[in-house]
Amino acid sequence: MSLEERFGAKLAQAYHVRSAIEHGRVDLYWPAATADSEFFYDPEGLEAILQDELVGRADLADFPIRTRAKIAKSIVCEALGYQAPQSFPKMAGGPRLPHPAIDVYAQQSSNMQIWNQEVDAERRYVVLILDDSQIVDVKVIAGADLAQYDRTGKLTSKFQASRIETSLGSVLVSGSDTQAVEDRLEPGDFAAAIAPIQQPVSGGFLAVSEVYRRLLPMVGERYVDPGIVQERNRGTVVHREVCARLGSVGFADNGQFPDVLSQLVEVKLQLARTVDLGLELPGSDTPLASTNGLFSVRDVRYAVFYAARAQGRFTIESLVVTTGADFFKEYRQFGGLTSNAKLQLRLPGEWFPS
Repeated sequence: MSLEERFGAKLAQAYHVRSAIEHGRVDLYWPAATADSEFFYDPEGLEAILQDELVGRADLADFPIRTRAKIAKSIVCEALGYQAPQSFPKMAGGPRLPHPAIDVYAQQSSNMQIWNQEVDAERRYVVLILDDSQIVDVKVIAGADLAQYDRTGKLTSKFQASRIETSLGSVLVSGSDTQAVEDRLEPGDFAAAIAPIQQPVSGGFLAVSEVYRRLLPMVGERYVDPGIVQERNRGTVVHREVCARLGSVGFADNGQFPDVLSQLVEVKLQLARTVDLGLELPGSDTPLASTNGLFSVRDVRYAVFYAARAQGRFTIESLVVTTGADFFKEYRQFGGLTSNAKLQLRLPGEWFPS
């Protein structure tokens, strides 16, 4: 069924609205258009024109997630007749596209994340459905309807940090492990032959300096890139390699913190400066549930790999290894919000290519 058959006069009406916006030189940051305005897109017309204009386009291919998000908003603006700005500043809790009252999300999976705000019943959410970064569909859903996909109603907070600007290249930040690790595990250069999800054992636990020595040869290595939006799978490639180099028996990941429990190593793969730290600050004395409270977050060793993507591969360019206790000798916690928070929603699976 063609768009004309599916939407009928709604598509033609949407193009009349776009023409009015273009000729009226309507600014994206004017107050939200109301239903009685000539500049207002009703929901069906909005979805119709965006499908007509955007489906099949590959503007979002092979860009990092943040760049892709900006491009997604830009092409939606242009499709609706607005001049896209150079950037899309946050507008005191309002939508990023104020005049049409729209927020834009580019989704390759049903897991949708909304940052630092609840679902707003009064705005429209435009969801660009991607398949290998080509737009294959566009959904427009009112906030009041989107709220049904919020299963928890909770914002999940997490801390973030960025490496100090003057810091370059690979570095071992910590000269020794924390006192708790030294006392309980007697770290050295021998790794016990155990699975990575097992508890650490005394006499088979690597010192932080040995962790760095074993992982540093990964710098310069190139790995097959599963795709720009495949952050989790790309991280798994590095996680698996880290397990092997630290002497673990096989590879396993139970989703707990830290990634390599047997060596208290948390693995981070970075294509950008921002490091997501999860629910606890690295220097925290919060007991680690995964170690039954014997160790704290500050005892964990962080292995942060920085990489660049090119030609279907990613290359490790540098490595930072530090204990949680020393983390902020090398990193700066984000200011403003003490932590960022996300609302996770599960969109209908049938919206996405199998």
